[in-house]
Amino acid sequence: MTSMHLLTLLLAVPAAAGLACLPLRSRRAMAGLNVLAFGVTLALGLGLLRRVLAGGPVTEGGGFLRADALSAWMVLLIAIVSLATALDAGRYFQRDLAAGVITPGRLREFFVLTPLFAAGMFLVVLADSLGVMWAAVEATALSSVLLVALYNRRTSLEGAWKYVMLGGLGLALALLGTVFIYAAACKNNPLPFPSFNWSHLMTVAPQLDPRLVRLAFVFALVGYGTKAGLAPMHTWLPDAHSEAPSPTSAMLSGVSLKIALYALLRFHILSSACLGAGFSRQLVLALGLLSLFLAAPFILVQDNLKRMLAYSSLEHIGVICVGIGLGTPLTIFGALLHMGYHALTKPVLFFAAGNLHQSYHTLEFRGIGHGVMVTLPVTALGLGLGAVAAAGLPPFGLFFSELTVIGGGIAAGQIAVSVLLLAALIACFGGLLLQLTRILPGQPKVARAHDGRAWDGVPAMGLLLGGLLLFSVWLPPPVLAVLHQAADIIGGRP
Repeated sequence: MTSMHLLTLLLAVPAAAGLACLPLRSRRAMAGLNVLAFGVTLALGLGLLRRVLAGGPVTEGGGFLRADALSAWMVLLIAIVSLATALDAGRYFQRDLAAGVITPGRLREFFVLTPLFAAGMFLVVLADSLGVMWAAVEATALSSVLLVALYNRRTSLEGAWKYVMLGGLGLALALLGTVFIYAAACKNNPLPFPSFNWSHLMTVAPQLDPRLVRLAFVFALVGYGTKAGLAPMHTWLPDAHSEAPSPTSAMLSGVSLKIALYALLRFHILSSACLGAGFSRQLVLALGLLSLFLAAPFILVQDNLKRMLAYSSLEHIGVICVGIGLGTPLTIFGALLHMGYHALTKPVLFFAAGNLHQSYHTLEFRGIGHGVMVTLPVTALGLGLGAVAAAGLPPFGLFFSELTVIGGGIAAGQIAVSVLLLAALIACFGGLLLQLTRILPGQPKVARAHDGRAWDGVPAMGLLLGGLLLFSVWLPPPVLAVLHQAADIIGGRP
């Protein structure tokens, strides 16, 4: 059954796990069910990778579901981050329950909504129809906004409200872009209701109305760009990521932003096939550079750890967009590689931040103070290694992916863009490391008793950091092959 209904199972397994948690009362049972479901989806994701490499795009449901190399890459990232989140969530919410921060009902809400959130993200990358893809992005927004507001505090409700208002506006604009694409497909088409599948639209892309396609891409860029956290539509990002439970923040930053970027990429590929690559590439490149240069000063002035990590995500989304916008095979490959390395890195930082929050009862740098390496050495190690990786230092993979994008830009003669990218990365690197020196080294001002958290988060952080270190020095041939194929799809090469 797995080989015949792989895509259906990728949607059904997490959705079934979420619904199965509804009648449960045991935290361990719900956490275990989430871990089991995401372990199965990771195995299914690996199976999909093999099938795509062996036989090309996989379709199911009469073409309703379709997975090419780009989809397979995204499925793999969603599955890995979701599994790590499930591994972290059990102990994280055990401490919250013991402290009275969360009620059992809210806890069940997390374990129900998180698999549904993941199932929505799987549908985004597996749906062939652009309309279904939009609806799936909307579904992920609805489930994730409830997770952002999980603690029911004034600040979390405010962050969720800003998320739903700006995200809703962005998705309304993305819907207009989707409608304009369909209008472009209907014009001069003898069929009253032509297919709205992306794979079909690509075959007729040169016949689409170019004016409507331009308009559609602009609306999609602003709409999906808002959901992806691109500047200047990013203002919901620090509020939502800082107020959500740390496992949710890990999923939002690790994969949810990239899911919206994936939806934008489908429009970029279609627009390039119709208009030529120049129009959409320049817009994506401009917003990528703006995001990078906006992130740097905001990283430097933050007083809250998770808000700083959110602005760091803005930086990395900017790097991905610059790689796509430069549009050479090497820079697109580097952007996809960066997407993967960032998905492995950023959840580690949010898991560590969650441990700090529960131990110090604050995320403010001044409240945490010096000496985290003394009070929580394992958490400090995870936070330090994650920060070094996020800052783009070797031997971690983000260094190589950033170098690939910069080198590809220079090789293509885009010297100015490459220099601007390098300058922004240096500024973000300095800000991130400077901020963490405020809490990691030194001696704590007040002696803190051991509270049982010394080894918390190790399975989740160890899984991601181990994978990051391994894949930084060695990429398995199937992963390398799917990355090259995905880069060819984005670059418009057969």
